[in-house]
Amino acid sequence: MNGREPFAELTMHPVDARDLDTVVDTFRRMSDRSLYYRFLTGTSDPQPLVKAHMELVDGRDHRALAVFAGSEVVAVAHWDRSRARREEAEVSIAVEDEWQHRGLGRALVRAAAGDAHRHGVNVLTARVLAENGAARGLATRQQPVETAFEGAETEFRFDLAS
Repeated sequence: MNGREPFAELTMHPVDARDLDTVVDTFRRMSDRSLYYRFLTGTSDPQPLVKAHMELVDGRDHRALAVFAGSEVVAVAHWDRSRARREEAEVSIAVEDEWQHRGLGRALVRAAAGDAHRHGVNVLTARVLAENGAARGLATRQQPVETAFEGAETEFRFDLAS
């Protein structure tokens, strides 16, 4: 990304209000399954969910990074700081279907973790549906310090301070 291998053709930058429509378009191109895995619920129109989440983005406690292929967003990472534990944030990643299984999610996880850590976050958490084997595998390869199972979800905790 941003001219570096293995994604030299892609660029990444923090999302701002001007990117909202482009980000919404990305989610509209995703399959129902990808939307379900990202939002942990079914939706016929992702716009309200995406818009609500994007309205939280303030550059300090809620950040979003978008990956662009030309003028189209192909992946988005969010991290949202916990109100109760200021050094902790939840991270979420969404990669457009045709870009999945190429290593972009792994690169985006690293970028989001680095961005969060630069903003004072020392612990990241991620909730993943148990049936989402690809995301569970990605999370496991990042070496979580804790894994908890709650019904249909798995929560991973990552220590960024070490």
